[in-house]
Amino acid sequence: KLAEHLARERQAVLGELSGLEKNVQHVKEIVTMQQTSARQGGASEKVRPADLMKDSLRIVSASLARHGIQVVCEFEANLPDITVEKHKVLQILVNFLRNAGQACQASPRPDSKVALRVAQDGEFIHLSVTDNGVGIPPENLNRLFEHGFTTKTDGHGFGLCSSARAVRELGGDIQTHSDGLGTGATFTLKLPIRWPAPATTPES
Repeated sequence: KLAEHLARERQAVLGELSGLEKNVQHVKEIVTMQQTSARQGGASEKVRPADLMKDSLRIVSASLARHGIQVVCEFEANLPDITVEKHKVLQILVNFLRNAGQACQASPRPDSKVALRVAQDGEFIHLSVTDNGVGIPPENLNRLFEHGFTTKTDGHGFGLCSSARAVRELGGDIQTHSDGLGTGATFTLKLPIRWPAPATTPES
């Protein structure tokens, strides 16, 4: 019986060590990716749109998993490569993902979910993050990108504001949508396939 107990204990310890090793390796990969992006700061490179979303997800995946948030990926096939400053795109997408995770945590729903979508719309690539969290009231939608505006008790309001500045430098745009409190929200990063971005015709 003692031998069986020690064997079970040994197996449990080995399982914990294996899990720890995986987590350490995951952290190393994230740090390496962030350091690479930092070194390439200011330099544009050709990338696959889906890879941008995957890299961003890797940075926050542990946090989403820890809070039981399901992640669903819908990446359109055969998308063209785009030329961007990768670290700026990651900054924006990671901010979207963290906000989505926090919105889910603040919601009483038991089925927390974040959906990631990458698709082409004409001359632009759309990278969208949709959550089924607390939602955004209509009066706040137009204020989200104001410097210092936040609805979080421990927030500083810099994340989306800095994202708005970064996307302008990329020649893109950010679109937001929510049907109100309790309905979740969608944040979409719109990036041009060709640089500079094609001129848009004013709507009549």
